Parts: sequence; C-alpha cells; structure tokens
Amino acid sequence: MTEPTNLKDYMPMFVDLKPVSLVTYGPGLSLEATIVLGKVEISTTLDLVEFLKNKRIVYKSMRGLKAKLIWELKPGPEDKTQLSHSFEYEVAPGLVRRDSEREAIEKELEGHANQSMSLLKWVLESKSAAARA
Repeated sequence: MTEPTNLKDYMPMFVDLKPVSLVTYGPGLSLEATIVLGKVEISTTLDLVEFLKNKRIVYKSMRGLKAKLIWELKPGPEDKTQLSHSFEYEVAPGLVRRDSEREAIEKELEGHANQSMSLLKWVLESKSAAARA
C-alpha cells in the first residue's frame, strides 16, 4: 500500500501512474496520473501530502479531477488492522457539459471507491496469507 505505483492494483480507474518528482517515497512525492471515467481520460497530478507509515496516507490533486484520497490504518482486534478510506472530489466544470454527464461521473466514482476497498482488502489479505505460508 505504501508503494505509490501499486495504486493501480486496487484503484482500477488509474490506468497510468508515473513518478514526476525527485522524491520517490513519502511526502513530496508527485505522480502523473491518468484516470479513465466512462469514455473520458483525465490527466492529473497526485501529490502525497501526508504520510505516517502504517497510520495515514493522504494524496491531493488540484487539476483535472480535483481530489483528496485518504487512507487511515488503526490497530484492530486479534492483531488485525482496520482500514478506512475516504475519497473527496470535485469535477471541474470543463470536464462535463450537462448535469447528466456529471451525475454519471459521480456514480462511476462512487462505484470505483467501493471496488477499490474490495480490491485492496483482497490484495492485503493475499499478501498476508502468503507471508504466513
């Protein structure tokens, strides 16, 4: 989860991620991201603005699809970790022409957020099971 280019493994709306900063890990990292929503390809830059290993990760983007992605990890029962995820976004006015287009993008983003949590859970549990084997 802390390897930024792995975002594509559990957030399938990101079809391309490339580091564009000298910083390659932790705060200061920037990724050029390509997002596909419906038939629209959106380019943006994700900046890692907060990183507390095994506690909190926050990315922000300020162009294209303005967004804030937050993951919080907390100790749970039985040596497990509780993970919460929030995804705040604003669809830029130039990306859509009609309210129906905006609604379709918002519905798709909501679906992607739910799918991402399921995929991330599967990825983390698979790695955990492999480590125990």
